[in-house]
Amino acid sequence: MFDNSQTKKTRHKILMRIELDDGIERLMALFVAPNTRVSDTLNDNRMFLPFEAADGTTEIIRKEAIRRIVPMETGTRPTRSPYDILGVSETASDAEVKAAYHKAIAPVHPDSIGAMNLPPDFVQLANRMAAQTNEAYAKIKKLRGKSDD
Repeated sequence: MFDNSQTKKTRHKILMRIELDDGIERLMALFVAPNTRVSDTLNDNRMFLPFEAADGTTEIIRKEAIRRIVPMETGTRPTRSPYDILGVSETASDAEVKAAYHKAIAPVHPDSIGAMNLPPDFVQLANRMAAQTNEAYAKIKKLRGKSDD
């Protein structure tokens, strides 16, 4: 008789911020095999990958539709430039920086997240991302000698 328990593979759930072709960032989880990097999973021979949405549903996403993906590891990471965090260059105008900040903070803002009834791990991730975004914007304003809006 065929034993399904031997065919199932253990996967690790990696929380991440993903941006698709539509330009909207989402908080999702990708399941990767043990001892496999996210980049290895993104570069394997499959055309589609399953992601878990914050509400627990599974979305099958075409790899070509993925514009950007940022794994949210729990370990320490090298400090990134505040401009990199907001996705703008250092030569961006103040208006471009402000627009990038609003785009980055909207999907993770506590007011938006609170109304979604998300699992605790997604709420924690969103709070970390919001804090990181706010800190990056504050640093840029300080570097440019700007006061709070």
